[in-house]
Formats: sequence, structure tokens, C-alpha cells
Amino acid sequence: MAKKSSSLKGLGSRYGIKLRKQYSQTYRLLKLRRRCPECNSIKFKREAIGIWSCSKCKFKIAGYAYDIKI
Repeated sequence: MAKKSSSLKGLGSRYGIKLRKQYSQTYRLLKLRRRCPECNSIKFKREAIGIWSCSKCKFKIAGYAYDIKI
């Protein structure tokens, strides 16, 4: 019996293992908890593609689509 991965919801056994692994790596990277560089809280999330914002102090920064490099 194969192990179930929570980040592969909705894909099932379709699209091949290589694409599913790439998707799961990208999805995990996107959903990581990040600290705000301004107020140091853990409320820093992606607002849109390339736009990251803190919901506590309203600090915004532009970065990569799935990750932020500060």
C-alpha cells in the first residue's frame, strides 16, 4: 500500500510521478510559515503572484512567485 501525501490532493494517480513530485515540492514551499522581516511575526503570506504581505503590520514586498528571498 502506497503512502498518502497530503500535498497531492486532487491529483490522484494522474499526470505521472515526476510531475506530481514537482507539484508537491512547489506546493510545500508556497505554504511554509514565514516570518515578517519588519515585525518578526509569523503572519507573512503570499497575497498574489510575487507579492508578499504581513497581515499584522501591513508590510508588503515583491519577490518570487512561490518563495521570498530577503
